Amino acid sequence: MNPKAAIQLARDGRLYPALILHGSSGEDRQRFALELARTLLCERSPGKRPCGKCPHCRRVMWPEGEADTFHPDFTVLERDLRTVTSVAAAKSFLRGAQLSPFEARGQVFVIANAETLSGGAANALLKTLEEPPTSAPRHFLLLAPSQLDLLPTLRSRSLALFLGAAARPRDEQISDLALGFSAALVAFGRKGNRAELLAASSILKQAGSWNEPRAMASWERAAAVVVEASAHEDVSRYQRRAMLHLAADLLRGPSLRVRGIQAERILDGFVSRRLESSGQGEGGGEGQARR
Repeated sequence: MNPKAAIQLARDGRLYPALILHGSSGEDRQRFALELARTLLCERSPGKRPCGKCPHCRRVMWPEGEADTFHPDFTVLERDLRTVTSVAAAKSFLRGAQLSPFEARGQVFVIANAETLSGGAANALLKTLEEPPTSAPRHFLLLAPSQLDLLPTLRSRSLALFLGAAARPRDEQISDLALGFSAALVAFGRKGNRAELLAASSILKQAGSWNEPRAMASWERAAAVVVEASAHEDVSRYQRRAMLHLAADLLRGPSLRVRGIQAERILDGFVSRRLESSGQGEGGGEGQARR
């Protein structure tokens, strides 16, 4: 099933009760969840849903929207702890599923970071999915980078909709970041100023989005930047060796993120650990800038 088919099923009132929206970016998953929710709750005739103009369409907004756009039959559960969505938050969220719709013909419940559901939270959701509504349609949209991040029991009771691969940065973007990264490292080799390492780390932070703890794409992009930077002619052999170790370290980033460590701290730590002594190789000083 593709997104267009899902919208048509929502218009016709035939969409599966639980849908996993995975792939693409977090912004794209959120955007499509809103479109589906508006289609499911829109008051127009099926062929005109979502109209974007009725009270339901206009009030289905993500939680950070204005207060007057609140819709009582559209609810979003976002991660309440640093790395997980707790069982307490899930149970509180799911209480609404025991009630009849307030205004619309059905209800839509969105789990923004389904991959972060704790075991207890996932089981609470599973129990709700196993109790189909009797009075009005009730839909659950589970958003995650990959459906494989969810428990098999949740996947077995949901229909997965892949929104496409996450967008890769242009080669020019990686090249530009690599150029800046190598320049910062060469400057550190010449001056020994730790501010240059912080500048290098800051450049890596531009390689992607770091919101999803388990997502690998941004760490892979950062590693690609470092590998390309290591080939620049002004980088010394000693620095190049350290940079390749750094690239390998970056691929372990998600395993630290799920422990609750901020991405910025991980990047700073990796860069400092691998590159702080690189200015001392091959004699240090000006010689560090030459092969």
